[in-house]
Amino acid sequence: MNPIINRKQDILYKDLAVDLTAHRVSRAGHELLLTPREFALLAVLVTHCDTALSRSQLLEAAWGYAFIGESRTVDVHINRLRRKLGLQNDIQTVYKVGYRLNSAN
Repeated sequence: MNPIINRKQDILYKDLAVDLTAHRVSRAGHELLLTPREFALLAVLVTHCDTALSRSQLLEAAWGYAFIGESRTVDVHINRLRRKLGLQNDIQTVYKVGYRLNSAN
């Protein structure tokens, strides 16, 4: 039997704490409810801060599949994250590329 290794992986972004191990997001100690897809998308963004990621890169990383063509799925989930987490000014649309989470500086 393999023991479960408890490695807490928190990433702090402004006033958000993203726990990659427990799949939780909190602000000031209060847990924020995200769908599994929203959490996966946020995890990709916070682990690639200041990097412009294409929609296809985000689909592959957060959804686990490659998509050929244009999908509005990422756009819809980005807008939900912006609203739920108050990141309207932090998640930037990069024209003809995709999205970038700007650093917390």
